[in-house]
Amino acid sequence: MQTTQAHPTRKSLFIVAIILILVTVLHTQNLFQYPYYQDAEGTSIANSWALVTQGRLSPYTYAYEEPPVGTFILSSWLSLTGGTTTFGFPINSGRILMLILSLISTAFIYGIAYKSLHSDLAGAIATLLFALSPLATMLQRAVLLDNMMLVFLLAALYLILGERRTLAHYVTSAVLVGLAVLTKGEAIFFVPAFLFIVRLQANVHHKRFASVLWIVLFLLLVAFYPLYAQMKQELIPQGWLFGSNLPHVSLLGRLADRGPDTGRFLNIASGVATSFRQWVDLSYSSADPILIYGGLIAALFVLLLSLDKRELRPIVAMLVSAALFLLFGGQIVVSAAIVLLPFLAICVGIVLATIANWIGSASKEPLFRFGLAGIAILILLYPFGIFYSSRVDAYTLNQVNGQLTAVDWLKANVSKKAVVVTDNYAFDDLRTNLPNTQYYWKVDTDPAVKYNMLDDDPCNIDYVLYTPQVSSDIQTYHLDLIRRTLDASKVLITYSNNGWPVEIRQVSKLNCKTTAVDKSPATAPISDTAIAIASAGQSTK
Repeated sequence: MQTTQAHPTRKSLFIVAIILILVTVLHTQNLFQYPYYQDAEGTSIANSWALVTQGRLSPYTYAYEEPPVGTFILSSWLSLTGGTTTFGFPINSGRILMLILSLISTAFIYGIAYKSLHSDLAGAIATLLFALSPLATMLQRAVLLDNMMLVFLLAALYLILGERRTLAHYVTSAVLVGLAVLTKGEAIFFVPAFLFIVRLQANVHHKRFASVLWIVLFLLLVAFYPLYAQMKQELIPQGWLFGSNLPHVSLLGRLADRGPDTGRFLNIASGVATSFRQWVDLSYSSADPILIYGGLIAALFVLLLSLDKRELRPIVAMLVSAALFLLFGGQIVVSAAIVLLPFLAICVGIVLATIANWIGSASKEPLFRFGLAGIAILILLYPFGIFYSSRVDAYTLNQVNGQLTAVDWLKANVSKKAVVVTDNYAFDDLRTNLPNTQYYWKVDTDPAVKYNMLDDDPCNIDYVLYTPQVSSDIQTYHLDLIRRTLDASKVLITYSNNGWPVEIRQVSKLNCKTTAVDKSPATAPISDTAIAIASAGQSTK
Protein backbone atom coordinates (compact mmCIF):
# COMPACT_ATOMS: atom_id res chain seq x y z
CA MET A 1 0.00 0.00 0.00
CA GLN A 2 3.00 2.32 0.24
CA THR A 3 5.97 3.16 -1.86
CA THR A 4 9.30 4.67 -0.95
CA GLN A 5 9.55 6.69 -4.17
CA ALA A 6 9.93 10.43 -3.48
CA HIS A 7 8.40 11.42 -6.81
CA PRO A 8 5.27 10.18 -8.61
CA THR A 9 5.86 7.00 -10.60
CA ARG A 10 4.22 5.88 -13.84
CA LYS A 11 1.62 4.15 -11.72
CA SER A 12 0.94 7.45 -9.95
CA LEU A 13 0.60 9.30 -13.25
CA PHE A 14 -1.83 6.65 -14.50
CA ILE A 15 -3.95 7.04 -11.33
CA VAL A 16 -3.91 10.83 -11.71
CA ALA A 17 -5.01 10.54 -15.35
CA ILE A 18 -7.96 8.31 -14.40
CA ILE A 19 -9.01 10.68 -11.63
CA LEU A 20 -8.78 13.72 -13.92
CA ILE A 21 -11.00 11.99 -16.48
CA LEU A 22 -13.53 11.34 -13.70
CA VAL A 23 -13.32 14.96 -12.53
CA THR A 24 -13.86 16.21 -16.09
CA VAL A 25 -16.97 14.05 -16.52
CA LEU A 26 -18.38 15.12 -13.14
CA HIS A 27 -17.70 18.83 -13.47
CA THR A 28 -18.98 19.16 -17.03
CA GLN A 29 -22.28 17.59 -15.99
CA ASN A 30 -24.72 20.47 -15.43
CA LEU A 31 -21.84 22.96 -15.41
CA PHE A 32 -23.89 25.83 -16.86
CA GLN A 33 -26.97 25.16 -14.70
CA TYR A 34 -25.48 24.77 -11.21
CA PRO A 35 -24.76 26.65 -9.06
CA TYR A 36 -26.78 29.81 -9.67
CA TYR A 37 -24.87 32.66 -11.31
CA GLN A 38 -23.25 34.56 -8.46
CA ASP A 39 -22.77 38.30 -8.18
CA ALA A 40 -19.00 37.76 -7.76
CA GLU A 41 -18.89 35.80 -11.02
CA GLY A 42 -20.50 38.69 -12.86
CA THR A 43 -18.00 41.09 -11.33
CA SER A 44 -15.07 38.97 -12.52
CA ILE A 45 -16.48 38.79 -16.05
CA ALA A 46 -17.37 42.51 -16.17
CA ASN A 47 -13.92 43.59 -14.99
CA SER A 48 -12.15 41.28 -17.43
CA TRP A 49 -14.27 42.35 -20.38
CA ALA A 50 -13.69 46.01 -19.47
CA LEU A 51 -9.94 45.31 -19.68
CA VAL A 52 -10.37 43.71 -23.11
CA THR A 53 -12.66 46.37 -24.59
CA GLN A 54 -11.72 49.55 -22.68
CA GLY A 55 -8.23 48.88 -21.34
CA ARG A 56 -9.52 49.43 -17.79
CA LEU A 57 -9.53 47.16 -14.73
CA SER A 58 -13.23 47.82 -14.11
CA PRO A 59 -16.20 49.29 -15.98
CA TYR A 60 -16.38 51.69 -13.01
CA THR A 61 -13.67 53.43 -11.01
CA TYR A 62 -11.15 50.75 -10.01
CA ALA A 63 -11.40 50.81 -6.21
CA TYR A 64 -8.80 48.13 -5.38
CA GLU A 65 -11.41 45.62 -4.24
CA GLU A 66 -9.17 42.87 -5.62
CA PRO A 67 -5.64 42.78 -7.09
CA PRO A 68 -5.44 42.73 -10.90
CA VAL A 69 -3.77 39.41 -11.87
CA GLY A 70 -7.04 37.46 -11.84
CA THR A 71 -8.53 40.04 -14.19
CA PHE A 72 -5.49 39.69 -16.49
CA ILE A 73 -5.90 35.90 -16.58
CA LEU A 74 -9.64 35.96 -17.25
CA SER A 75 -9.39 38.73 -19.85
CA SER A 76 -6.72 36.71 -21.68
CA TRP A 77 -9.06 33.73 -21.65
CA LEU A 78 -11.94 35.80 -23.02
CA SER A 79 -9.74 37.16 -25.79
CA LEU A 80 -8.45 33.69 -26.61
CA THR A 81 -11.95 32.16 -26.79
CA GLY A 82 -13.58 34.93 -28.78
CA GLY A 83 -15.34 37.05 -26.17
CA THR A 84 -18.05 36.65 -23.55
CA THR A 85 -20.73 34.98 -25.69
CA THR A 86 -18.76 32.04 -27.09
CA PHE A 87 -20.41 29.63 -24.64
CA GLY A 88 -23.75 31.42 -24.36
CA PHE A 89 -24.32 33.54 -21.26
CA PRO A 90 -21.15 35.54 -20.39
CA ILE A 91 -20.47 33.71 -17.12
CA ASN A 92 -20.40 30.36 -18.96
CA SER A 93 -17.12 31.31 -20.62
CA GLY A 94 -15.52 31.82 -17.23
CA ARG A 95 -16.86 28.49 -16.00
CA ILE A 96 -15.00 26.66 -18.77
CA LEU A 97 -11.79 28.25 -17.50
CA MET A 98 -12.71 27.22 -13.94
CA LEU A 99 -13.09 23.62 -15.16
CA ILE A 100 -9.53 23.69 -16.49
CA LEU A 101 -8.25 25.22 -13.25
CA SER A 102 -10.08 22.60 -11.17
CA LEU A 103 -8.26 19.84 -13.09
CA ILE A 104 -4.92 21.52 -12.39
CA SER A 105 -5.79 21.92 -8.69
CA THR A 106 -6.83 18.27 -8.48
CA ALA A 107 -3.52 17.12 -9.96
CA PHE A 108 -1.55 19.24 -7.47
CA ILE A 109 -3.63 17.93 -4.55
CA TYR A 110 -2.68 14.41 -5.57
CA GLY A 111 0.97 15.37 -5.85
CA ILE A 112 1.05 17.12 -2.48
CA ALA A 113 -0.62 14.21 -0.70
CA TYR A 114 1.73 11.78 -2.43
CA LYS A 115 4.83 13.74 -1.44
CA SER A 116 3.60 14.10 2.14
CA LEU A 117 3.27 10.35 2.75
CA HIS A 118 4.91 8.76 -0.33
CA SER A 119 1.59 7.02 -0.89
CA ASP A 120 -0.56 6.72 -4.01
CA LEU A 121 -3.46 5.74 -1.78
CA ALA A 122 -3.26 9.04 0.16
CA GLY A 123 -3.22 10.99 -3.10
CA ALA A 124 -6.12 9.04 -4.60
CA ILE A 125 -8.32 9.44 -1.51
CA ALA A 126 -7.57 13.16 -1.20
CA THR A 127 -8.33 13.94 -4.83
CA LEU A 128 -11.48 11.83 -4.96
CA LEU A 129 -12.90 13.43 -1.81
CA PHE A 130 -12.14 16.89 -3.17
CA ALA A 131 -13.63 16.04 -6.56
CA LEU A 132 -16.82 14.52 -5.12
CA SER A 133 -17.43 17.11 -2.40
CA PRO A 134 -20.60 19.07 -3.22
CA LEU A 135 -19.14 22.14 -1.54
CA ALA A 136 -15.89 21.95 -3.51
CA THR A 137 -17.84 21.26 -6.72
CA MET A 138 -20.03 24.32 -6.23
CA LEU A 139 -17.12 26.62 -5.46
CA GLN A 140 -14.79 25.23 -8.13
CA ARG A 141 -17.40 25.77 -10.84
CA ALA A 142 -17.99 29.42 -9.96
CA VAL A 143 -15.92 32.10 -11.70
CA LEU A 144 -14.06 33.17 -8.57
CA LEU A 145 -10.60 34.65 -8.14
CA ASP A 146 -10.17 32.20 -5.26
CA ASN A 147 -9.89 29.33 -7.76
CA MET A 148 -7.06 31.05 -9.63
CA MET A 149 -5.32 31.84 -6.35
CA LEU A 150 -5.64 28.20 -5.25
CA VAL A 151 -3.81 26.93 -8.35
CA PHE A 152 -0.87 29.25 -7.63
CA LEU A 153 -0.73 28.25 -3.94
CA LEU A 154 -0.91 24.51 -4.64
CA ALA A 155 1.69 24.76 -7.40
CA ALA A 156 4.03 26.72 -5.11
CA LEU A 157 3.62 24.16 -2.33
CA TYR A 158 4.12 21.18 -4.63
CA LEU A 159 7.41 22.61 -5.92
CA ILE A 160 9.06 22.96 -2.52
CA LEU A 161 7.99 19.58 -1.14
CA GLY A 162 10.13 16.50 -1.54
CA GLU A 163 13.81 15.75 -1.55
CA ARG A 164 16.65 17.40 -3.46
CA ARG A 165 14.98 20.79 -3.76
CA THR A 166 17.13 23.38 -5.54
CA LEU A 167 17.13 27.16 -5.46
CA ALA A 168 15.18 27.10 -8.72
CA HIS A 169 12.30 25.42 -6.92
CA TYR A 170 12.27 28.10 -4.22
CA VAL A 171 12.53 30.94 -6.74
CA THR A 172 9.60 29.59 -8.73
CA SER A 173 7.62 29.04 -5.55
CA ALA A 174 8.17 32.67 -4.49
CA VAL A 175 6.94 33.90 -7.87
CA LEU A 176 3.84 31.68 -7.67
CA VAL A 177 2.96 32.84 -4.16
CA GLY A 178 3.43 36.43 -5.32
CA LEU A 179 1.02 35.80 -8.18
CA ALA A 180 -1.42 34.22 -5.72
CA VAL A 181 -1.36 37.39 -3.58
CA LEU A 182 -1.76 39.57 -6.68
CA THR A 183 -4.78 37.47 -7.64
CA LYS A 184 -6.51 37.36 -4.27
CA GLY A 185 -5.17 39.27 -1.29
CA GLU A 186 -6.08 36.57 1.24
CA ALA A 187 -3.11 34.53 -0.02
CA ILE A 188 -0.88 36.81 2.07
CA PHE A 189 -1.85 34.76 5.13
CA PHE A 190 0.00 31.75 3.68
CA VAL A 191 3.35 33.55 3.38
CA PRO A 192 4.49 32.57 6.93
CA ALA A 193 3.68 28.94 6.13
CA PHE A 194 5.79 29.04 2.98
CA LEU A 195 8.71 30.64 4.80
CA PHE A 196 8.49 27.88 7.42
CA ILE A 197 8.39 25.20 4.72
CA VAL A 198 11.36 26.68 2.87
CA ARG A 199 13.35 26.66 6.11
CA LEU A 200 12.20 23.09 6.76
CA GLN A 201 13.02 21.75 3.29
CA ALA A 202 16.12 23.67 2.26
CA ASN A 203 19.54 22.10 2.44
CA VAL A 204 21.38 23.06 5.60
CA HIS A 205 24.15 24.69 3.54
CA HIS A 206 21.86 27.21 1.84
CA LYS A 207 18.88 27.35 4.21
CA ARG A 208 19.37 31.01 5.14
CA PHE A 209 20.10 32.07 1.57
CA ALA A 210 17.04 30.23 0.25
CA SER A 211 14.80 31.88 2.84
CA VAL A 212 16.11 35.39 2.14
CA LEU A 213 15.95 34.83 -1.63
CA TRP A 214 12.35 33.61 -1.34
CA ILE A 215 11.09 36.58 0.67
CA VAL A 216 13.00 39.15 -1.44
CA LEU A 217 11.61 37.81 -4.72
CA PHE A 218 8.13 37.62 -3.24
CA LEU A 219 8.27 41.22 -1.98
CA LEU A 220 9.68 42.52 -5.27
CA LEU A 221 6.82 40.97 -7.21
CA VAL A 222 4.05 42.06 -4.84
CA ALA A 223 5.54 45.59 -4.67
CA PHE A 224 4.30 46.26 -8.20
CA TYR A 225 0.77 46.59 -6.84
CA PRO A 226 1.38 49.44 -4.37
CA LEU A 227 3.76 50.99 -6.91
CA TYR A 228 0.92 51.04 -9.46
CA ALA A 229 -1.36 52.68 -6.89
CA GLN A 230 1.28 55.27 -6.01
CA MET A 231 1.82 56.14 -9.68
CA LYS A 232 -1.90 56.93 -9.85
CA GLN A 233 -1.66 58.82 -6.53
CA GLU A 234 -4.07 56.30 -5.05
CA LEU A 235 -1.88 54.58 -2.48
CA ILE A 236 -2.67 56.64 0.63
CA PRO A 237 -6.25 57.65 1.56
CA GLN A 238 -7.46 61.20 1.97
CA GLY A 239 -6.67 62.54 5.44
CA TRP A 240 -3.76 60.17 6.14
CA LEU A 241 -0.17 61.37 6.46
CA PHE A 242 1.13 62.11 2.94
CA GLY A 243 -2.37 61.54 1.58
CA SER A 244 -4.10 63.91 -0.82
CA ASN A 245 -6.68 66.40 0.45
CA LEU A 246 -9.04 65.42 -2.35
CA PRO A 247 -11.44 62.42 -2.08
CA HIS A 248 -10.14 59.40 -3.97
CA VAL A 249 -9.98 55.62 -3.87
CA SER A 250 -6.85 54.17 -2.29
CA LEU A 251 -5.12 50.84 -1.88
CA LEU A 252 -4.23 51.32 1.80
CA GLY A 253 -7.75 52.52 2.55
CA ARG A 254 -9.13 49.37 0.97
CA LEU A 255 -6.73 47.16 2.93
CA ALA A 256 -7.69 48.92 6.16
CA ASP A 257 -11.38 48.20 5.58
CA ARG A 258 -12.27 45.29 7.87
CA GLY A 259 -15.87 45.00 6.72
CA PRO A 260 -18.99 45.71 8.78
CA ASP A 261 -18.18 46.45 12.41
CA THR A 262 -18.82 43.47 14.70
CA GLY A 263 -17.67 45.11 17.91
CA ARG A 264 -14.74 42.69 18.15
CA PHE A 265 -11.09 43.69 17.96
CA LEU A 266 -10.10 43.86 14.28
CA ASN A 267 -13.47 42.25 13.49
CA ILE A 268 -11.93 38.87 14.36
CA ALA A 269 -13.74 35.93 12.73
CA SER A 270 -16.30 38.21 11.08
CA GLY A 271 -18.64 36.08 8.97
CA VAL A 272 -17.04 32.78 10.01
CA ALA A 273 -20.10 31.49 11.88
CA THR A 274 -22.44 32.30 8.99
CA SER A 275 -20.12 30.77 6.39
CA PHE A 276 -19.45 27.67 8.50
CA ARG A 277 -23.18 27.09 8.83
CA GLN A 278 -23.53 27.10 5.06
CA TRP A 279 -20.61 24.69 4.78
CA VAL A 280 -22.22 22.10 7.06
CA ASP A 281 -25.99 22.77 7.18
CA LEU A 282 -27.72 20.12 5.06
CA SER A 283 -30.52 22.53 4.16
CA TYR A 284 -27.99 23.97 1.68
CA SER A 285 -27.56 21.77 -1.37
CA SER A 286 -23.80 22.33 -1.45
CA ALA A 287 -23.14 21.62 2.27
CA ASP A 288 -20.47 19.02 3.02
CA PRO A 289 -20.34 18.38 6.78
CA ILE A 290 -18.65 15.01 6.34
CA LEU A 291 -15.53 16.49 4.73
CA ILE A 292 -15.50 19.55 6.99
CA TYR A 293 -15.84 17.64 10.26
CA GLY A 294 -13.95 14.57 9.02
CA GLY A 295 -11.16 16.77 7.71
CA LEU A 296 -10.86 18.69 10.98
CA ILE A 297 -10.62 15.45 12.95
CA ALA A 298 -8.07 14.09 10.49
CA ALA A 299 -6.10 17.34 10.81
CA LEU A 300 -5.67 16.67 14.54
CA PHE A 301 -4.25 13.23 13.76
CA VAL A 302 -1.93 14.71 11.13
CA LEU A 303 -0.72 17.19 13.75
CA LEU A 304 0.15 14.29 16.07
CA LEU A 305 1.77 12.31 13.27
CA SER A 306 3.84 15.35 12.27
CA LEU A 307 5.67 15.21 15.59
CA ASP A 308 7.57 12.21 14.22
CA LYS A 309 7.10 12.72 10.47
CA ARG A 310 8.56 16.04 9.34
CA GLU A 311 7.10 15.44 5.84
CA LEU A 312 3.65 16.21 7.30
CA ARG A 313 4.62 19.53 8.87
CA PRO A 314 4.03 21.57 5.68
CA ILE A 315 0.38 20.44 5.67
CA VAL A 316 0.04 21.50 9.31
CA ALA A 317 1.60 24.88 8.47
CA MET A 318 -0.87 25.45 5.63
CA LEU A 319 -3.80 24.58 7.89
CA VAL A 320 -2.56 27.00 10.54
CA SER A 321 -2.33 29.73 7.88
CA ALA A 322 -5.87 28.94 6.72
CA ALA A 323 -7.05 29.27 10.33
CA LEU A 324 -5.32 32.65 10.64
CA PHE A 325 -7.06 33.79 7.47
CA LEU A 326 -10.46 32.79 8.85
CA LEU A 327 -9.74 34.70 12.06
CA PHE A 328 -8.11 37.85 10.71
CA GLY A 329 -9.08 37.96 7.03
CA GLY A 330 -11.87 40.50 7.43
CA GLN A 331 -15.38 39.63 6.29
CA ILE A 332 -15.35 35.86 5.60
CA VAL A 333 -17.73 34.56 2.95
CA VAL A 334 -18.71 31.06 1.80
CA SER A 335 -16.02 30.96 -0.89
CA ALA A 336 -13.33 31.08 1.81
CA ALA A 337 -13.71 27.29 1.98
CA ILE A 338 -11.80 27.03 -1.31
CA VAL A 339 -8.45 27.40 0.47
CA LEU A 340 -9.45 25.04 3.29
CA LEU A 341 -11.04 22.06 1.52
CA PRO A 342 -7.94 20.80 -0.35
CA PHE A 343 -5.94 20.52 2.87
CA LEU A 344 -8.79 18.88 4.76
CA ALA A 345 -9.08 16.33 1.94
CA ILE A 346 -5.32 15.78 2.06
CA CYS A 347 -5.50 15.20 5.83
CA VAL A 348 -8.23 12.58 5.38
CA GLY A 349 -6.17 10.89 2.65
CA ILE A 350 -3.06 10.83 4.84
CA VAL A 351 -4.87 9.43 7.88
CA LEU A 352 -6.76 6.73 5.98
CA ALA A 353 -3.65 5.67 4.06
CA THR A 354 -1.71 5.50 7.34
CA ILE A 355 -4.41 3.33 8.93
CA ALA A 356 -4.41 1.05 5.88
CA ASN A 357 -0.65 0.74 6.09
CA TRP A 358 -0.78 -0.13 9.78
CA ILE A 359 -3.43 -2.77 9.24
CA GLY A 360 -1.63 -4.18 6.21
CA SER A 361 1.61 -4.52 8.16
CA ALA A 362 -0.11 -7.00 10.53
CA SER A 363 0.56 -9.79 8.03
CA LYS A 364 3.62 -10.74 5.99
CA GLU A 365 1.50 -12.45 3.32
CA PRO A 366 1.12 -9.91 0.47
CA LEU A 367 -2.36 -11.02 -0.62
CA PHE A 368 -3.69 -11.07 2.92
CA ARG A 369 -2.00 -7.74 3.71
CA PHE A 370 -3.54 -5.95 0.76
CA GLY A 371 -6.90 -7.59 1.45
CA LEU A 372 -6.97 -6.34 5.05
CA ALA A 373 -5.90 -2.86 4.04
CA GLY A 374 -8.49 -2.75 1.25
CA ILE A 375 -11.31 -3.82 3.54
CA ALA A 376 -10.30 -1.20 6.11
CA ILE A 377 -10.28 1.56 3.48
CA LEU A 378 -13.70 0.53 2.15
CA ILE A 379 -15.15 0.61 5.66
CA LEU A 380 -13.62 4.01 6.42
CA LEU A 381 -14.71 5.52 3.09
CA TYR A 382 -18.22 4.06 3.28
CA PRO A 383 -19.75 7.12 5.05
CA PHE A 384 -18.27 9.42 2.39
CA GLY A 385 -19.67 7.25 -0.41
CA ILE A 386 -23.16 7.09 1.08
CA PHE A 387 -23.24 10.83 1.70
CA TYR A 388 -21.90 11.90 -1.69
CA SER A 389 -24.20 9.53 -3.56
CA SER A 390 -27.18 11.28 -1.97
CA ARG A 391 -25.99 14.85 -2.74
CA VAL A 392 -26.46 15.05 -6.48
CA ASP A 393 -27.98 18.53 -6.94
CA ALA A 394 -24.76 19.67 -8.62
CA TYR A 395 -25.47 17.25 -11.46
CA THR A 396 -29.27 17.54 -11.73
CA LEU A 397 -30.55 20.90 -10.43
CA ASN A 398 -31.08 23.89 -12.73
CA GLN A 399 -30.50 27.05 -10.69
CA VAL A 400 -30.04 29.51 -13.54
CA ASN A 401 -33.18 29.21 -15.65
CA GLY A 402 -35.00 31.94 -13.71
CA GLN A 403 -31.96 34.19 -13.85
CA LEU A 404 -31.69 33.84 -17.63
CA THR A 405 -35.43 34.31 -18.12
CA ALA A 406 -35.37 37.51 -16.06
CA VAL A 407 -32.55 38.92 -18.18
CA ASP A 408 -34.34 38.00 -21.42
CA TRP A 409 -37.56 39.61 -20.15
CA LEU A 410 -35.83 42.88 -19.38
CA LYS A 411 -34.13 42.98 -22.78
CA ALA A 412 -37.43 42.30 -24.54
CA ASN A 413 -39.75 44.59 -22.58
CA VAL A 414 -37.77 47.53 -21.24
CA SER A 415 -36.85 50.70 -23.13
CA LYS A 416 -33.20 51.16 -23.99
CA LYS A 417 -33.34 54.47 -22.11
CA ALA A 418 -34.33 52.79 -18.86
CA VAL A 419 -32.01 52.84 -15.88
CA VAL A 420 -31.78 49.25 -14.65
CA VAL A 421 -30.02 48.38 -11.40
CA THR A 422 -28.96 44.76 -11.27
CA ASP A 423 -27.20 41.99 -9.42
CA ASN A 424 -23.87 41.84 -11.23
CA TYR A 425 -24.44 38.35 -12.66
CA ALA A 426 -26.48 40.06 -15.40
CA PHE A 427 -24.42 43.24 -15.78
CA ASP A 428 -22.43 42.39 -18.90
CA ASP A 429 -25.37 40.91 -20.82
CA LEU A 430 -27.82 43.66 -19.85
CA ARG A 431 -25.48 46.59 -20.48
CA THR A 432 -24.88 45.36 -24.03
CA ASN A 433 -28.60 45.86 -24.72
CA LEU A 434 -29.55 48.41 -22.05
CA PRO A 435 -26.67 50.90 -21.83
CA ASN A 436 -27.97 52.53 -18.64
CA THR A 437 -27.63 49.32 -16.63
CA GLN A 438 -25.86 49.88 -13.30
CA TYR A 439 -24.37 47.47 -10.75
CA TYR A 440 -26.29 47.76 -7.45
CA TRP A 441 -23.09 47.84 -5.37
CA LYS A 442 -21.67 50.78 -7.30
CA VAL A 443 -25.00 52.61 -7.09
CA ASP A 444 -24.32 53.08 -3.37
CA THR A 445 -20.51 52.98 -3.15
CA ASP A 446 -19.28 54.85 -6.25
CA PRO A 447 -19.89 58.63 -5.88
CA ALA A 448 -19.73 59.07 -9.65
CA VAL A 449 -22.77 56.79 -10.00
CA LYS A 450 -24.65 57.65 -6.82
CA TYR A 451 -24.42 61.42 -7.02
CA ASN A 452 -23.39 62.40 -10.56
CA MET A 453 -25.56 59.91 -12.48
CA LEU A 454 -28.45 59.24 -10.13
CA ASP A 455 -28.41 62.34 -7.90
CA ASP A 456 -28.92 60.03 -4.87
CA ASP A 457 -32.58 59.77 -5.90
CA PRO A 458 -34.59 56.56 -6.47
CA CYS A 459 -36.70 58.48 -8.97
CA ASN A 460 -33.79 58.30 -11.41
CA ILE A 461 -33.94 54.49 -11.38
CA ASP A 462 -36.56 52.60 -13.38
CA TYR A 463 -36.09 48.87 -12.69
CA VAL A 464 -34.25 46.62 -10.27
CA LEU A 465 -33.17 43.04 -10.90
CA TYR A 466 -33.32 41.80 -7.31
CA THR A 467 -31.75 38.66 -5.82
CA PRO A 468 -31.03 37.34 -2.31
CA GLN A 469 -27.47 38.68 -2.73
CA VAL A 470 -28.79 42.21 -3.13
CA SER A 471 -30.98 41.76 -0.06
CA SER A 472 -28.08 40.42 2.02
CA ASP A 473 -25.74 43.27 1.08
CA ILE A 474 -28.37 45.90 1.83
CA GLN A 475 -28.65 44.52 5.37
CA THR A 476 -24.93 43.90 5.90
CA TYR A 477 -23.44 47.01 4.33
CA HIS A 478 -26.36 49.46 4.79
CA LEU A 479 -26.79 50.35 1.11
CA ASP A 480 -29.11 53.31 1.58
CA LEU A 481 -29.99 54.31 -2.00
CA ILE A 482 -30.79 50.74 -3.01
CA ARG A 483 -32.90 50.31 0.13
CA ARG A 484 -34.90 53.46 -0.68
CA THR A 485 -35.24 52.34 -4.29
CA LEU A 486 -36.70 48.99 -3.22
CA ASP A 487 -39.11 50.73 -0.83
CA ALA A 488 -40.37 52.79 -3.76
CA SER A 489 -40.73 49.81 -6.12
CA LYS A 490 -43.22 47.04 -6.75
CA VAL A 491 -42.66 43.48 -7.88
CA LEU A 492 -43.54 42.81 -11.50
CA ILE A 493 -42.39 39.19 -11.79
CA THR A 494 -40.81 36.63 -9.47
CA TYR A 495 -38.88 33.58 -10.65
CA SER A 496 -38.46 30.93 -7.94
CA ASN A 497 -35.30 29.59 -9.63
CA ASN A 498 -34.90 26.47 -7.45
CA GLY A 499 -33.93 28.18 -4.22
CA TRP A 500 -32.36 31.40 -5.53
CA PRO A 501 -35.37 33.62 -6.36
CA VAL A 502 -35.09 36.50 -8.81
CA GLU A 503 -37.43 39.48 -8.88
CA ILE A 504 -37.97 42.15 -11.51
CA ARG A 505 -39.15 45.31 -9.75
CA GLN A 506 -40.38 48.58 -11.24
CA VAL A 507 -39.79 51.84 -9.38
CA SER A 508 -42.94 53.91 -8.81
CA LYS A 509 -42.74 57.55 -9.92
CA LEU A 510 -45.88 58.71 -8.08
CA ASN A 511 -43.99 60.61 -5.40
CA CYS A 512 -41.25 61.92 -7.65
CA LYS A 513 -40.79 65.54 -8.58
CA THR A 514 -41.72 66.37 -12.15
CA THR A 515 -38.14 67.34 -12.95
CA ALA A 516 -36.86 63.99 -11.74
CA VAL A 517 -39.20 61.88 -13.83
CA ASP A 518 -38.17 60.97 -17.33
CA LYS A 519 -41.24 61.24 -19.54
CA SER A 520 -39.72 58.87 -22.07
CA PRO A 521 -41.01 55.31 -22.56
CA ALA A 522 -38.29 54.20 -20.12
CA THR A 523 -40.60 54.92 -17.21
CA ALA A 524 -43.83 53.86 -18.81
CA PRO A 525 -45.67 51.06 -17.00
CA ILE A 526 -45.13 47.58 -18.38
CA SER A 527 -48.26 46.21 -19.95
CA ASP A 528 -50.25 43.56 -18.13
CA THR A 529 -49.96 41.41 -21.25
CA ALA A 530 -46.15 41.34 -21.06
CA ILE A 531 -46.28 40.42 -17.37
CA ALA A 532 -48.89 37.75 -17.99
CA ILE A 533 -46.81 36.19 -20.77
CA ALA A 534 -43.73 36.13 -18.54
CA SER A 535 -45.69 34.64 -15.66
CA ALA A 536 -47.17 31.95 -17.87
CA GLY A 537 -43.71 30.97 -19.02
CA GLN A 538 -42.60 29.82 -15.57
CA SER A 539 -43.81 26.73 -13.75
CA THR A 540 -43.73 28.25 -10.27
CA LYS A 541 -43.72 31.68 -8.72
